[in-house]
Amino acid sequence: MNQEEHEFLCRRILVALDASQQSLTALEAAVQLAARMGAELLGLFVEDINLLRLAGLPFAHQVHYLSATGEELDRHKMERQLKAQAERARRALAAAAERTRVQWSFRVARGRVTLEVLAAASESDMLTLGKVSRPLTRQARLGSTARAVAAGAPRAVLLVEHGTSIGRRVLAVYDGSVGAKRALSAAARLAQASNGGLVVLISAESVEVAQHLEEQVAALLKGRDLHIRYRRLRSPKLPDLAHAAQAEGSALLVVDAHSRLLQGEAIHELLHAIDSPLLLIR
Repeated sequence: MNQEEHEFLCRRILVALDASQQSLTALEAAVQLAARMGAELLGLFVEDINLLRLAGLPFAHQVHYLSATGEELDRHKMERQLKAQAERARRALAAAAERTRVQWSFRVARGRVTLEVLAAASESDMLTLGKVSRPLTRQARLGSTARAVAAGAPRAVLLVEHGTSIGRRVLAVYDGSVGAKRALSAAARLAQASNGGLVVLISAESVEVAQHLEEQVAALLKGRDLHIRYRRLRSPKLPDLAHAAQAEGSALLVVDAHSRLLQGEAIHELLHAIDSPLLLIR
């Protein structure tokens, strides 16, 4: 494998933290991967400047969900609440990192959430985000901010759902493209670090092409201490990818973010269809 072109390096993992359950889910996944990869964990809490500006307006109120009573928003009170949330986030990060002996750092930024997270992501090798679960449909989605960040992040993005963990087995989608080779490299590194197996999902329209792609994978991963298994997708379409991922259980699914399988809204359709963690490689 061409080391410079395809090799996946993961030295710094960013997790954006707030008071939500999905950010704690992202933190747990980030800690697991940082421990396996020997990576540094970077925690970021963003004080939302739009929220602070809103709190400074004279007509701004918040309504309590249970009592339906209103309360005037106060900028100083909002700042105190944000500082308290940031401290809770820092303590959660410290506890998780120290439990797994992962090197960590934490900082607070003030600005627009999406822009601050994207700026921090450009200095990291991977960004972790939590999916929001829908209790009635048992489906998961990304919030609007997370969608914007996942779409705009320049590096790898890991998407995880509450209640799932990063398993030892890793799945890689391979179709022979340059992006697929990067995804294969990442999956191989993760499988080695996890002491787990690697399942390569071959995306091909014929048996002959599938065999050729398997030969490519074997050559690219030659010399690696890996147990590799191949599984051909019934067709190079999203439903068949989702079916194969679900059939493999809780394995981490690694896909090239620019894959033809993930065009348009397909990433979000895939998130709805699978329970597995999803790693998008750029």
